[in-house]
Amino acid sequence: MTGHEMHSRERHARRSVRGKLMMVALITTGIALLVSSATLLTRDLHAYRTRLTVDLATEASILALSTGPALAFDDQAAADRNVKALSARPAVLAAAIYDGRGRLYASYVRAGSAQPSRTVPRIAGNVRVAAGRIEITHLIVQHGERLGTIYLRGRYDVAGRVYAYLGVVALVALLSLGVALVLSTLLQRNITGPLSSMASIAQHVIAKRDYSLRASRAGEDEIGLLVEAFNSMLEEVQARTRELVQSNAKLRTEVESRETAEAALKEADRRKDEFLATLAHELRNPLAPIRYAVELLEISALDARRRDWARQVIGRQVQRMAPLLDDLLDVSRITRGRLQLRISRVELSAMVRSAVEIARPLIESKQHALEVDLPPEPITLEVDPLRLSQALSNLLTNAAKYTDPGGRIVLEAQLLEEELCLTVTDNGIGLSAASIPALFEMFSQADSAIDRAEGGLGIGLALVKGLVALHGGSVQAHSEGPGRGSRFTIRLPRSAIVAAGVGEVPAIPAAREAGRYRCSVLVADDNRDAADTLALLLQTAGHATLVAHGGQEALELACRERPDAMILDVGMPDMTGYELAGRIRATDWGRRALLIAATGWGQQADKVRAAEAGFNHHLTKPVAPDTVEALLEEFARKLERRRSKLPET
Repeated sequence: MTGHEMHSRERHARRSVRGKLMMVALITTGIALLVSSATLLTRDLHAYRTRLTVDLATEASILALSTGPALAFDDQAAADRNVKALSARPAVLAAAIYDGRGRLYASYVRAGSAQPSRTVPRIAGNVRVAAGRIEITHLIVQHGERLGTIYLRGRYDVAGRVYAYLGVVALVALLSLGVALVLSTLLQRNITGPLSSMASIAQHVIAKRDYSLRASRAGEDEIGLLVEAFNSMLEEVQARTRELVQSNAKLRTEVESRETAEAALKEADRRKDEFLATLAHELRNPLAPIRYAVELLEISALDARRRDWARQVIGRQVQRMAPLLDDLLDVSRITRGRLQLRISRVELSAMVRSAVEIARPLIESKQHALEVDLPPEPITLEVDPLRLSQALSNLLTNAAKYTDPGGRIVLEAQLLEEELCLTVTDNGIGLSAASIPALFEMFSQADSAIDRAEGGLGIGLALVKGLVALHGGSVQAHSEGPGRGSRFTIRLPRSAIVAAGVGEVPAIPAAREAGRYRCSVLVADDNRDAADTLALLLQTAGHATLVAHGGQEALELACRERPDAMILDVGMPDMTGYELAGRIRATDWGRRALLIAATGWGQQADKVRAAEAGFNHHLTKPVAPDTVEALLEEFARKLERRRSKLPET
């Protein structure tokens, strides 16, 4: 079409109604487009500003959440990582974190942008828009405490926004509603969805302090990086929170453990003090009559009847002191695992008789009624008869002690399907529920028994528990309360019972009577009274005795007289019993002699040392004369047999 023709048509359009209407429509449409475009542009610029402000505020809020723990724990490295994560946001020109005093703590500046100030900028309303940029400040608050301030500076490019918009206007007019819908859907999925997810999670974290949730990754764009930074911040906070919780739990456990240990130490110290006081009391009680009896024996005018009575007093009090020391040694051996059982077969009735005989003097002295109820069929046990009888006699003795005169004590044995129960029941002072758990511990006594004269050392029940445990059993206590009696039950496993008809059962050996076999004996002890009295007892029994009051004197006397047996104190000052035994064993005649160590040291290590020094036997003071006599008689019998086999010369 030529220019002339075009000009002709325009003139025709201007002249016709259709053309005018078209012109009006075109002008109206143009005006409408201009107005709508201007309106949309204005709205877009406003929305752009609002969105940028909201984005910066959201980023500031997220940065505040992630930076709060760093400021609280003074972790500047974490703060630097969090603020530098904003490098993924091109709109962010600069960011700064200020501490609670308003001083710059960490910052990030995009290349070409100005550095933030060293102190918190003063911005009215926390938002300022000027000179193509937008600035925002946001407080960092945690648990109601202000920790610092976030400052963000973003790019606000109005001219660039207008130019870009004008280029889009024409395209927008041509795009269909469907394309707009698709774009809207894509935008919602890629932008609005992740932001909504992060906002929801942030709200949940603030409300419930649950840092386990994570936002879905939106892609590799800025939103994706923001989501990744947000999730990393949550992981960091969760890890630190978990460490803090674990640290607090560990500290609480340590505090509780130390408090428990401290309470146990205080309780042990209190029991130790009570034990020492009781031990002193129990040892002083027999020492007083012994001292008085000795002073009576020193009176020359004292008649024979009273002399015999004084000797009987000394004997009774020594017998009272010896079990105290024996119990202490037994408990010590059990505690250190050094007590060895001597297992043999014994009838239950014989073991019970032995225990009753030990406790009978105290039971009869307090006029108690004792009932023994055993199963009708014979029961054979494979146990240590002496130790199990000792445990049972301790329970009987306890029942007699803590029952008022004229009381009732019942010893009952009951064979069950899986165990043998030995029960000692009394109608004595009873036990409180609070005292039962610690009853079998060392030095433990019921409060109601402390004021009794025969209260003991508080080790009897601990000894019972240890002896029964060595047999694979257990012991329990029960009481209905103070004043209502007590019941103690020893439970032995079925394995301790021998099937009927298996082997013979030896009786518990009785005390050995003096035989006709005698020998020569040297007694050496720096305690003159101990040496002289033991020598006199052995001489009365028919042995030829020699006495020495020192190690060197004993060595000279032994080399001169060559006795058959020697009873040596270990702790002599000039020469110990160990050294003396070694020198005697070095001689020809001394290798065949019987050497017995008599000492107050009764630990397993002391017995081992005595054996290594050459002693045949180790006896703990005070040594029972019957025990010494039995050893000497057995040795004299063997010596006689050996001599009888020698050829005559």
